[in-house]
Formats: sequence, structure tokens, C-alpha cells
Amino acid sequence: MIASEGEPTGALMRQLSGDFLFVAGSDLYNPLNQPSQHMPYHLARHLDRLDVVGYTRFYDGPPAPAWKRLKQGMRNVVSRRITISEAGHVRTIAARRLRLPGALDPMGQDLWMYVLLRPHLKESYQVGIVDGPESALLARWLRKTGRIRFLVYYDIDYYPGVYPQWSALVSWRERLCCKEADAVASVSRPLAALRKQQGAAVVAVVPNGVDFARFHAAGLRRGEHQPTLIYVGTLDARWGVDLPIRAMPLLRREIPDIRLLIAGRGPAEQELRQLASSLELGDAVRFEGFVPHSALPELLAQADVGVATSRRDAFRRYASPLKIVEYMATGLPVICSGGGEAEQMVEESRAGMNIPFEPEAFAEAVRALCATPSRLSAYREAAVNYARGRSWEQMGILMAELVAQVSEPPNRPQPVTSTVDKGGLCQP
Repeated sequence: MIASEGEPTGALMRQLSGDFLFVAGSDLYNPLNQPSQHMPYHLARHLDRLDVVGYTRFYDGPPAPAWKRLKQGMRNVVSRRITISEAGHVRTIAARRLRLPGALDPMGQDLWMYVLLRPHLKESYQVGIVDGPESALLARWLRKTGRIRFLVYYDIDYYPGVYPQWSALVSWRERLCCKEADAVASVSRPLAALRKQQGAAVVAVVPNGVDFARFHAAGLRRGEHQPTLIYVGTLDARWGVDLPIRAMPLLRREIPDIRLLIAGRGPAEQELRQLASSLELGDAVRFEGFVPHSALPELLAQADVGVATSRRDAFRRYASPLKIVEYMATGLPVICSGGGEAEQMVEESRAGMNIPFEPEAFAEAVRALCATPSRLSAYREAAVNYARGRSWEQMGILMAELVAQVSEPPNRPQPVTSTVDKGGLCQP
């Protein structure tokens, strides 16, 4: 059994022996918060030894002219192509990406990483965990050459939605990962169902987690402030950040001092700024820009309601937004739209409201959540209780249990394909 009612089973009471590999790829060094910046190190608590592989950029310095970036990038590839660090039983290997034309990049990067990493990897790993389709061919070659005995695909997103311009290629790589893997760990229930349809042998739901202690502590330090809504994430039209902005004139009629904080950057930023200006919202809408993850708990503690109002989109349908569980850990109820896992989380937690994508519906939800201090307090308590069961520590246990399943000796019974319980985790 992997999990029941949102709680880890506690079945994993021993360290898993042997060497293990976690290919986190570009996500490990992404400036944005990513699951693979957390999962390997919480998983490592249950393993004898773990190697974590991340990909660094061809050029990772400050803004500079193209010729300077190319020159420094070439120097990086020559003299800093591999960097290895160790902390206890975890070894982190940073491998430098090449700069390749778009058409050559998908195949070329896999081959380059395979050649680059081979001398530095161990001869054999009991289990390899691979994040996303970026390293699909690398995973296949490591498996075929015997470097990894068992393969787990860490399925953190629906990538044809992330890269629509490459949807056919990315979809093929996702299906390849599902076919090659002994098990798939999907971050959402819709994504798990899709992978099962695509032929994955074993599918478990291992949701995105939260550094619960840190976010919760920030929420407990919440001080007096004006009524505040907050959105954290990419500023993209699909994410529907325009909805709370459009609802602000309605809300200010009844709550004159209400404000909206928007933390993040993205392609829709200028359009959103222009919208706020056209509605003459002034300081009622504040754009915070990019906020480092380390500073996020304190920013969330300045708010009362978290916003996750995506438009309906194939990508959002399969996503498991990190922001929602981080909102909840800080004690913020959530206003949500767009369907998929996000709406399921809000419904089962009873820590917010799912709404149609309409300004009037958004304004009404804010009024309902904040109607009285006692009602807001009840929503906050429900949010915290739900997030408590989604800590990264617990997600590390779930992943370790899945790793233990796939690496059982061949004479043991085969694991049963996991199904999802109402808490968003999984059980046989």
C-alpha cells in the first residue's frame, strides 16, 4: 500500500540498500520552484546512496551581448562541463548543456549528456528516477547499457502543453518514458490516468509537496494588514491572472482597502499591467516581480486568500500546482478555476471555492470567504490541515515506497497498479 487518506503508510521503516540515481535535468537549476529541487533530497533520506544529476545552462552569467555569452559558454563547456559535490550520502553532478539549434537540440542534448556523464556515473544503479521527457533517450540508453536496473519516470507535467510548438516530439518522448519505465510517479490524478491509458505498467500518484514547517511558521507570524489577495506564479494568459484584476473594481465597492499582490513574471506581464492601469486600480494592484522561493512564505503571510484562477486548458487539466499547497500551508484559502487536479484539491480540502471564470463569480467568492473572521478562520484551519498531509517529507516517503516496489526481487509478487484515493495519493 502506498498511501491512504492523504497520509503516508509508515511502511518504509528501513533504508533501501544500494546505489540510486535521480536525473533531475534542467529543473534542478531552474530559478523557478520545481518538484525536482525538493524530491531527490527528501527521497535520499530513505536510500543508502543517491547520485543527483542536474543540467546547467550553456551560459549562466549576467545579461551580456550575444558574442560574450557564446564566448563564455564555450569556455564553460571546455573547462566547467562537469561539477561534482558531495554532502553525506548524496552526490550532486552538474552537467553543462550545449547550445544547439532548435531542430538538433532534442536529440543532441541526450547524446551529449550520455557521453558526458558516463565516466562519472557508477557502473550500476539499483533504480534510476528520471524527471520529465527532457532525458527520455538518456534514460533509455542508461537502461539498455545496464547502468540502471529499474526505471521510474517522475511525471511532473503535461509537457505538450508546456511546449505546444514541440507538442508532437514532446508527446512521443513522454510515451517513450512511460513505455520504458517500470513505474510512473505522476503528480496529479488526471496525469496518472493519462499515463495508464498510454500503457504505463504501474502508475502511482505522488503529488507535489510543500516545505510545510517553513510556510506554516510564516502563516503563524501573520500580522495585521489590509484585506489582501495574492497570486504567485508565471504571468501567462492561460493562468488567468486577469480575472482577479477585472474583479477588483467590484470588490472595492464593498471592501475599499482591498489589494491584490501579483508575484511572478511572464509573457502576459505588460498586458496585465495595462489592464490594471486601464481600470484605474493604482496601488490596489501591486506587481512584485520575481520573488525567490526563500522569500515566498513571508510574502504569502501578508495575504488572506490565494488565487489560482486558470483558464480551462489541456496543460492546466493535468497540472498539480505547487502554489496551491503552498498557499494552504501558509493558511490561505484558495479561489480556483480551470478544472483538473487543482479544483479537486480545493474541493476535497474544503479550504476554498471553485468558480466559473467570471469577475462576478470571483468577487462573490472573495466576499463569501471573508464574510466574517470566524468563517475565514475555519477556511484557514482546513487549508493548513490539508497541506500538513502534503509535506515534501511525506512525498519522499511515497516515492521511496514506489522505488521499493519496483526493485523487489523478481521472484516476489508483482506490484498492483495503484489507484487514487480521495486525498489525492494512491493505494492498491
